Amino acid sequence: MRAIHPDRARLGRGREAGFTLTELMVSLVIFGIVTSVALPGFNKFLRSLDLNNQVQVTASMLRVARQKAITENNNYVVYWDDAVKGFGWYDDNDNNGIEDGTEAHQAPVPFPSWVTVTNSGTNPFASPIITFYPNGSANQSGTCIFTNSDGYSRSLSVVRPTGMVTAQ
Repeated sequence: MRAIHPDRARLGRGREAGFTLTELMVSLVIFGIVTSVALPGFNKFLRSLDLNNQVQVTASMLRVARQKAITENNNYVVYWDDAVKGFGWYDDNDNNGIEDGTEAHQAPVPFPSWVTVTNSGTNPFASPIITFYPNGSANQSGTCIFTNSDGYSRSLSVVRPTGMVTAQ
């Protein structure tokens, strides 16, 4: 009777365990082909998610400004700064429409360079300044369009009578 080496008994199959170099190389080539086909679509998907995030952050800022106008019983102003390419806001405590030094504010934060924000052609804002009043309404209605370099777009709208902010 032949004795089995203890290492071989532990491995079970002996020399047949594992993959050959050829099998590994074929697997890597197939993986590389699948990755190269899927990667551009996956990157486009990630960029669309980034654009969605930018729109949702802006919509949240507008909704918070509206809610603060209601709870603090004074106007809140959100404005577009074309030089910075971003939205800012200020708490108009004295309701004079001017940002005074003592009023809370947030300077405009620029959007990433790959995001383009334009006024809608069918429902444009008449002014770059949106004022939310204590009753929840806004001074104007309008829609702005967010687009990225892939042509993906989202819209953000404000409805004047209710001050409702929607992102689509």
